[in-house]
Amino acid sequence: MGPRETTANKHPLWSGQLELEEVREELNRVKSSELFSGASRLSELLDYIVEQNLLDPTRKPLAKAIAEDVYGRPPDQNGDSHNIVRVDAGRLRRRLAQYFAGPGRDDPIHIHIDPGGYVPRFELKYSADTQTEGVATDLQPYSRLKNRAIQIAVSIFVALGVGLGLGITISSMGETTTDVSGQFETSNDPTLEAERRAHLAKSPSSLQAVTLSDQARNLIFPMIERAQVELALAMFRHAIEKDESYFGGYAGASQCLAAFAIFAPDGPERSALLKEARHLANQAEVLSPANSWTQSALSWVDLAEGDTKRAMEHADIALDLAPKDGNVLDFYAMVMLATGDFDAALAASTSDRPRTSGLGRFANKSIYGAASFHAGKYEQAIDALNAATRAGDPISAPTLIYLAAANAALGNQAEALALETDLKQNWPTIDTIALLDRLYVNPEQVRALTDHLSTIPQR
Repeated sequence: MGPRETTANKHPLWSGQLELEEVREELNRVKSSELFSGASRLSELLDYIVEQNLLDPTRKPLAKAIAEDVYGRPPDQNGDSHNIVRVDAGRLRRRLAQYFAGPGRDDPIHIHIDPGGYVPRFELKYSADTQTEGVATDLQPYSRLKNRAIQIAVSIFVALGVGLGLGITISSMGETTTDVSGQFETSNDPTLEAERRAHLAKSPSSLQAVTLSDQARNLIFPMIERAQVELALAMFRHAIEKDESYFGGYAGASQCLAAFAIFAPDGPERSALLKEARHLANQAEVLSPANSWTQSALSWVDLAEGDTKRAMEHADIALDLAPKDGNVLDFYAMVMLATGDFDAALAASTSDRPRTSGLGRFANKSIYGAASFHAGKYEQAIDALNAATRAGDPISAPTLIYLAAANAALGNQAEALALETDLKQNWPTIDTIALLDRLYVNPEQVRALTDHLSTIPQR
C-alpha cells in the first residue's frame, strides 16, 4: 500500500501515511502476542509511550514522568526509579525487536523505540506483493557493484600480503575467489562489510587490525582456558600496533584482561590487570563510544571491578546498539548469568535468537546450558551442553562440571560419576568450582552446583 489521502485523524508528523487507529491496532497486536503474555509491566510501558506520542508527537517523555505515571513511583533523589525505567525500556526494545523479527515480521506497521530516549518510531511496511518486482530490479545493479567492490578489495588485500586467514584462496589460474560464508562477508551484515572496505581504503594495516581483532574476538571463550585467552590478547595488542586509532583492539584486550582479573586471586597482580583493563576500555570509549563492542567491554570490566549495576547498564546499552551481534549477546548473557538474571541470560543465549557477525563459533549454547541449570531446567541444560559439544564448540572444565551436576540432579549417578572422572583426568590442576565462585556474584549459584555434585557416589 502506498501513501493515502489525508484525513482528519492523522498524526501531524507522519505526512498523512498512517492513521491513529492503525497504530493503535498494531499496538494491540503486539500487546496480545505470546511474547508480551505475562509481561504486563512492559505492555503498560509500551502503551504509555505510544499513546503519549499519539497525543503529542513533539513531547519527549522523561524517565521521571514514566516512573510516576506508569509505575506510580514518587520522585526520588538516588535515581532508583529512573534506573527501573531505563532497564525496562531496554527490555522493551529487545522484546519489540524479537517480535518484529518473528511473529510480527509481516505486520503492516513496526514499532521501534530507539536507544537514548522513550519516543516511539513507527515504520510503515509495504507488502511483498506490491514491491518484490521493483525491489529486485532496483537491487540488481547495486548487488553487482557491491560484489565487484568486494572482489577488488579482496584482490588488493591478497596482493599486499595481509590476508591473515580471511578464507581467501587463489586458484592455479591466478583467479581470486572468496568463501562468502566464511570470512570477508562472514557476518552477512552490509554495515560491517562497508566498515571493512573503509578500513582498507585507509590502509592495509588498518584492515589488518580489524581482521586480527575479529579473529581474536572468537578466542575469548572459553575464558577458563588461559592459554587461549592469552593468544587472543596478543592478537588484540598486535591490532593496536597496526592501527592505534581502531577501537576494537582496545575493547578486545580489555575483555581479555578483565577475564584474567575475574579469575585471579586478590592481590597486586589482579589490581594491575584491572587497572590496564580499565585503561584500555576507556581508550575504546574515547575512540568509539557508541559502538556495541565498546559498551560490551565497559560492561565486562565493570563486572570484574565488582560494579554490577554499571555492568548491567553498559550491557543493556551494548545490546540496544547491536541486538543481533553474536559476540555482544555472549558477553551480555555472561553478565546476566554472573549477576543471577537467568531469564535474561536464557533469552540472550537461546539458539532461536538471530546472530550476526563474528568469524567463528559463539559460546551461547554453553551459556544457555549453565543458565538452564541455575533455572532448575536440568534436562534442558544437558541438551544444550551436549549440543555445544556436537557442534564442535570447545569443551571446557565448566562444561563437564555442569553436565555432571545436572545429571546428578536428575538421578543419573553413573553418568555424573563418569563426567566427574573425565573432569579430573583432563583438568587435574583446575579448581573449577573456585573459579566459578569468583565469577558469580551470588554464592548460592556455586552452592547449587556443589550440592548436586556432593550426591555423586565415589568409586
